[in-house]
Amino acid sequence: MSDPVVTASALLVNESGQVLFGLRADWKKAWPGHWDAIGGRVEPDETPEDAMKREVREETGVTPTEFLWLDCVPERRPDVYGDALHHVYAVTAWTGGVPENVCDEHAEIRWFAPEELGALTNLADIDYVRLAGAATRQRQAVVSGG
Repeated sequence: MSDPVVTASALLVNESGQVLFGLRADWKKAWPGHWDAIGGRVEPDETPEDAMKREVREETGVTPTEFLWLDCVPERRPDVYGDALHHVYAVTAWTGGVPENVCDEHAEIRWFAPEELGALTNLADIDYVRLAGAATRQRQAVVSGG
């Protein structure tokens, strides 16, 4: 059995407490047409943290400056998409302006309030509901100095 694919992704949280997700392009092999965190594969010479920063920069044009590791979740459909481990980070600050969809990996990117995520029928992982809430709480703690 081969080693699982390792990915790193970011839940960027804006000043309103909304979390950024990308709608995966239809050509993507894993989870096409699903809302997913911004991120991708960890390269052999990278740490998950470095991969997360690179992927966010490549996909949204901004560079994370303040972030916290939230969790490592296993792929919930390994039978369809292969075995993988997904490192997820809360990103509470970045440079480069407003995140934009600067690549072809997402049909669009959009900000969601954490409570909106549970209603999405095409969310790549239900764990994002829990993790987005944790990311929003992390942003509130940073803003309040706690």
